[in-house]
Amino acid sequence: MKKLIAFLLAAVMIVALVGCGSAKTETKTEAPKTETKTEAPKTEAPKTEEPKTEAPAEVKWPTGDVTILVPADVGAPLDLATRVMKDYLQEKTGFNIIVKNDGTGGGAKLGEELYNAPKDGSVLMYAGGGQVPPYYNGSWAHNLSNPDDYTIVSSMVGLAVPSGAVVVTQPDAPYDTWQALIDYIKANPNTVVAGAANGTPHEVRLKLLLREEGVLDKVRWISGTNNDISTGLLGGSINVGMLTETAGPQFMAEGKLKGLLYSNVVRNYAGKPEVVAALDSVPTVAEIYGEAKAPELTCAWPMALAGPAGMDEALADKICEVVNSIVDSPEYMERVKALGGTNTFQDFTRAEMREMMDRVDAQCKSFFGN
Repeated sequence: MKKLIAFLLAAVMIVALVGCGSAKTETKTEAPKTETKTEAPKTEAPKTEEPKTEAPAEVKWPTGDVTILVPADVGAPLDLATRVMKDYLQEKTGFNIIVKNDGTGGGAKLGEELYNAPKDGSVLMYAGGGQVPPYYNGSWAHNLSNPDDYTIVSSMVGLAVPSGAVVVTQPDAPYDTWQALIDYIKANPNTVVAGAANGTPHEVRLKLLLREEGVLDKVRWISGTNNDISTGLLGGSINVGMLTETAGPQFMAEGKLKGLLYSNVVRNYAGKPEVVAALDSVPTVAEIYGEAKAPELTCAWPMALAGPAGMDEALADKICEVVNSIVDSPEYMERVKALGGTNTFQDFTRAEMREMMDRVDAQCKSFFGN
């Protein structure tokens, strides 16, 4: 019996062990979740302060004595006008303004001096459209209208230099109007002698008008100095000529010549009443050809202060500002009127001056070539 019990207990033990061995024992060994957030260190950009932009220092002019070159003889209208401005600038700036004259070759020597002058505004020239033709006829070595040769600094504000001209003929000529002259030339080619001062805007003006009417090649052209043209007209060897708006009207007022056309867009002359009355009776280019066409046929004669090429733009603008302030002087206005020249003040901007000079250059080039 004891053996039987022992055997049963042993069997039970074996069954229990087998049951335990067959049970599924899953042991999930999960790796610990270690999240490693590697954030880039926050590096703040260095604070760069905005560069302090200081206002540019104001350009001053003049900083010493200034020489103004005048391509005309002492006592000429160009010279007288310059000396009025000289007095104004000396009073305004406190510096000496020196006027240097030389009309040789239309001012060619002074033109060369300006070309080689310092670029600091200490040497300037009173010149303008009248100095462009001399370049094309070989008198000047450099072209005043070319920015590579010279800098146009400002207009010569209000200076009373005649800007127009008048076509004149003898009192007994068989034509009393501009149109009658044109008709006469067409009917009688190569019989009319026309002339103007060589290498001047007057020459360009008269040729522009005759070319516009298609008769430039139907006249006999003569050139010379202003005195040569005046003498020829008074003596009858020149039938039609272009004279300044001071010389021409004076002869007209005296009955020695008669006017056919006033070569200007507007009537901006002043002076003796009899001279003004003489020009008032002559039609302008604008009245004959219209205001739109007139600028192409008048060859503007802008008067300017010029410096050597390569001047600092800020300096040139400053000079223009100082010169333009002349119009605020009543005393100066009276002195301008006393000179008897134009009564329109030429306070043009530098851009306007450049546009006018370019037009003069194109007109001259069309006649005189490159």
